[in-house]
Amino acid sequence: MPDAADVWRTLVRPYVDARIESDPRQFFGEMAGTHLGDSMISRSTSAATMANRRHALDIRLGQMDHLLIQLLLAGSIRGQYGKRKVDVPPGSISLLDLGQTLDTRTDSLTTITLTVPRDRLPTSLRGRNLHGIVLPPEDGATQLLASHLQALMTHAPRLTHTAMAAHVNAALMMLCGGLSQPVPATADTQESVRDSMRRLAQRQIERHLDSDQISPEHIATAIGVSRAALYRLFERDGGVRAYIQARRLDRCFDELLLSTGSRIIIADLAYRHGFSSESVFSRAFRRRFEMSPGEVRTRAQRARASQHLDTNGTPDVTTVRAWLESIRGYPAATIQTG
Repeated sequence: MPDAADVWRTLVRPYVDARIESDPRQFFGEMAGTHLGDSMISRSTSAATMANRRHALDIRLGQMDHLLIQLLLAGSIRGQYGKRKVDVPPGSISLLDLGQTLDTRTDSLTTITLTVPRDRLPTSLRGRNLHGIVLPPEDGATQLLASHLQALMTHAPRLTHTAMAAHVNAALMMLCGGLSQPVPATADTQESVRDSMRRLAQRQIERHLDSDQISPEHIATAIGVSRAALYRLFERDGGVRAYIQARRLDRCFDELLLSTGSRIIIADLAYRHGFSSESVFSRAFRRRFEMSPGEVRTRAQRARASQHLDTNGTPDVTTVRAWLESIRGYPAATIQTG
C-alpha cells in the first residue's frame, strides 16, 4: 500500500512532477473539486515543502492544452514558469500554462484553481504568453476575481450546467480586467477571423507535413492569402517555416515516445522529416524540448515502466487522473491523503 506522499505525487502527476523534500511521514494532503463542463474548479491543501517540475516530456505525454488560474490562499511559490521568474505571495493569482515548462519550490500550500481549456479563453488572450503572470493581491481586480473563485468553489456542486458555464465566463472576463485587456466586439471579431484562417493553414500544413514540397507559397495559395498575410498568422511562432519545423519536431518527439527498445535510428528520423543532417536535427530538437532525442527515448521507456506502480490501483488516484486528463462529466468529489 503506497504511503500518503506517494499517493499525492501520483494525484498531481498530470500537472507536475512533485518531489517532497520534508519528512514524507509527516505529509498531509487534501484535494476537492467539481467539474464545470469543459472546466474544473478545485481546492487543494498540502503540508510539505516540495520541488515541482514540468518537463517538455510531461507536456507531450500529457497532451493537455489548458490554463490554470490559481489563487494562493496560504503558503508560497518561488521559481520559474517557463522563462519567467515568479515569487507568488498569498492572496495573489498566478497563471500556469500546461503547454509550458515549470520549475518551482513550494511551502505548505492552500490553493483554489480554475482549470480552463485554451480554446475557452477570450480571443484577446489566446495570443499572449500568460504563463507565469502573477496578479498582485493588493489590486482590486485581483480581489474581485479571488472572491469569485472562492464563491464558485463553494457553490459549484449546486449549479446547473448553464450556470456553471456562465460563472466560468465571468471568471475569464474578470481575468481580462486584471490583465487590462478590454475585449471590444470589433477587435474580437477580427481576432476570430484570424483564428479561423490560422486553423485553415494549420490543417493544410498537417496534411502535407511529410512532403518535401511544402512551402509558404504552397500554403498561401491553398488558403487564398498573400505570403505576407500568412506570415502574420504565424508571427508569434517565428513565421510559417518555423512553425512547420516545430510541428515536424513534435512528430519526431511522438515517434520517440512510442518507440520500444532502440529500433528508431535517430539519423533516419532526421532525414525523413526534412533535416539535412543528424546534428542539425539534434540541435533543433534540443532547442525545442531541452533534451536530446536519445534522452526522450530513454525517459519515455522509464515513464511506461512507472505506469505499473501499485498506486495505479488506488481509487483516489484513478478519480483525479480522470479529472485532470479528460475534464469531462460533472461529478463533485473529495480526495484526502494522510
